[in-house]
Amino acid sequence: MNLETQQKHFATITEQMKTIMFSKGNDYANKDRLSNFKLAGNISGLTPELNCLSLIATKVARLGVLLNNDKTPNNESIQDSLLDLANYTVLLTMLLKDKESKGILKDYPQNQNQTTTPIFGQPTKTN
Repeated sequence: MNLETQQKHFATITEQMKTIMFSKGNDYANKDRLSNFKLAGNISGLTPELNCLSLIATKVARLGVLLNNDKTPNNESIQDSLLDLANYTVLLTMLLKDKESKGILKDYPQNQNQTTTPIFGQPTKTN
């Protein structure tokens, strides 16, 4: 795949992601577009972030089954699963940004002398 084809494919995929995310958000959320993750996390005893991560893990497992199977899926295609997986990843960054904006983003331990790139901001060097 050359650069031009890659750029066109990327644009197509991200446009599909955007359409799916906002149309599903209209079905699943209220004014707080992350409310579904917060409620589901609360029901299951997880943080919204871990609830989203659980959905990511489920999509990865589903993709593993689909990619290792010669059968054509009846309901959700490999492409559908990949788009959902990508959107769940974006939604996880939104959940983290939501916490950060409220001043409650948990700091996770880093290895010494590791350059880290915060979700939002400039890379920093840890000692």
